[in-house]
Amino acid sequence: GRELCAFAEKDARICAITAAMPSGTGLTRFASRFPDRFFDVGIAEEHAVAMAAGMAAQGLVPVVAIYSTFLQRAYDQLVHDVAIEGLHVVLCVDRAGIVGADGATHNGVLDVAFLRSIPGIKIFCPSNFAELRSMMSHALYHESSPVAIRYPRGGEGAFRKDTAGETIACVREAAGHTVTLLTHGVLVNEAIAAADMLENKGVHAQVYKVNEIGNGLADAFREREQELSGWCVVVEDVVESGSLGEWVAAHQGGRADRLNTGDRFLPHGGVNELYRHCGIDAEGIASFVIKNRKGKENDLG
Repeated sequence: GRELCAFAEKDARICAITAAMPSGTGLTRFASRFPDRFFDVGIAEEHAVAMAAGMAAQGLVPVVAIYSTFLQRAYDQLVHDVAIEGLHVVLCVDRAGIVGADGATHNGVLDVAFLRSIPGIKIFCPSNFAELRSMMSHALYHESSPVAIRYPRGGEGAFRKDTAGETIACVREAAGHTVTLLTHGVLVNEAIAAADMLENKGVHAQVYKVNEIGNGLADAFREREQELSGWCVVVEDVVESGSLGEWVAAHQGGRADRLNTGDRFLPHGGVNELYRHCGIDAEGIASFVIKNRKGKENDLG
């Protein structure tokens, strides 16, 4: 909310829309400072997105802040009102990934899959506040089509570097690496911690993170083909079907394994508890690599 206020102070085109969640999405400050540019449509996510499309068509820059799990309600409007028209709507996808305390229904594990299925939508995946600010600025001023920025509930982890300028960024190098851990969003913290654990066991793991999931991803992978060759483990807080890992496996010729929430609904539990349950915490990632590395070394020659 603070960052959006700073942008709105300088640009009268920027408006904010929420669906009965001004506090939950951090827009109370914006609502107070810019009441004429703030719209709470009530529990009607479909209307929020359709309204944003109309505003964008008239030259405004609407920012729609909706929980990931509730954005599912507006899939039809995302397709027909926003994407087909190629309108510049910025979606702030709050509570993306495993949420924890909000309950099983609020886990935002489907957004990557359903947004990736819509042509023309780019998904930004910040890992910390610095990247969120950079990606928000880019989404507002350097994009002209639909953009989604997915971020979790809560604060940031140990990773604080801003790599938003790269589609794919190396965040931990490892000479003579055995495996590449590839991830996005806040799970970069678990991947780096897993790589440190593996290093202590004599296994070298490099860590890359994807900042943008969209049409430019294939080109970014080609540019880093040499660096990303070999065994890759894609770690995500989303369902497997439609995941980034599914895309990587198809483009890496089957050289990618996937650790994610699985194709299932998750039980109620805390974030760290559910990370462990899915095997996407640092210990689970490291254990998977140790268990499977011999077979992968043989397969890849």
